[in-house]
Amino acid sequence: MKTKKRIMEKKDFENLLTSVKQAVEIERGKRKSACETFRVIFRPAPKWSKTAIKKLRKEFGMSQPDFASLLNVKVATVRAWEQGQRTPDSAAARLLEVFSWDTDIANKLSA
Repeated sequence: MKTKKRIMEKKDFENLLTSVKQAVEIERGKRKSACETFRVIFRPAPKWSKTAIKKLRKEFGMSQPDFASLLNVKVATVRAWEQGQRTPDSAAARLLEVFSWDTDIANKLSA
């Protein structure tokens, strides 16, 4: 009769089982975690004026359709931003901020 090869050593299994039991105790509040957790709070995305958006687009050397494609928004959205009819939402504002740090990013994204 052949014996099956163990997939996991007994010691490793016991360590894993101990860890799972400790995790359950931590989750139930019966044990304090040895790891410190923290939350990073980022500052809000900056507000973008119509002139700042147009200036950034010009720095990229892009038309409104190309800039819209880069940002994954409609051309009408970019037009409305540049005419001051609308302002970018927080996600778009953050993306504009990141793009403003590196105007070569369009080349990096298209490569």
